[in-house]
Amino acid sequence: MAGWFERWQKRRFELAQGADADLVGANRRRSRIAFSMIGIAVLLVVTSTNIHLPRKLDLALRILAIISLLVGVVLAKWASAGRAFLTEPEPEGPPEIFRDRP
Repeated sequence: MAGWFERWQKRRFELAQGADADLVGANRRRSRIAFSMIGIAVLLVVTSTNIHLPRKLDLALRILAIISLLVGVVLAKWASAGRAFLTEPEPEGPPEIFRDRP
């Protein structure tokens, strides 16, 4: 277990030094967009319930809210998986007896 902790600390240090900065930045943007889409969905639902609009416009707002919510959830899951991948330490090498020796 100590080997995993050391690899995890090394990965955190690499990320702090700027390794994979473009991937981390893209993942943060994806996360912000996801939560913005979810927020837009909530605003559309609140708007359509508080303001009495014509039936077709109300239906359009609700459909937009559902689409926005679905896209936001998918992007949030994608950002979560990306964060888990980026912060995961490198896998442990093979056992000593299987390593190639010069």
